[in-house]
Amino acid sequence: MSNGYRIAPLVKVSKLKKARILRGLTQAQLSELSGVPTKCIGNYEQNRRDLNNAKAIIVYRLASALGCDMVELLDT
Repeated sequence: MSNGYRIAPLVKVSKLKKARILRGLTQAQLSELSGVPTKCIGNYEQNRRDLNNAKAIIVYRLASALGCDMVELLDT
C-alpha cells in the first residue's frame, strides 16, 4: 500500500561541509582561503573522495582556513 510519498535516502553530510557552512563560507571562498581547488573541496564534501586519504597538507590547509583542528574534519 502506498501513500504517494517517497522517502529520500539519508545522505551523510561530511564534516568538512558542516564546518564550512557553520563558518558561512562558500566552496569558492574556502578554496581561496585554503589554496585547495574548489573541485577538490566539492569532491570531499560529496564523499566522492575520502578526506581521510588526502595528503596531510590538504587537510591542514582546509583546517587552517576553517579555524579548526585537522582531526575535526576527519571521520574516525
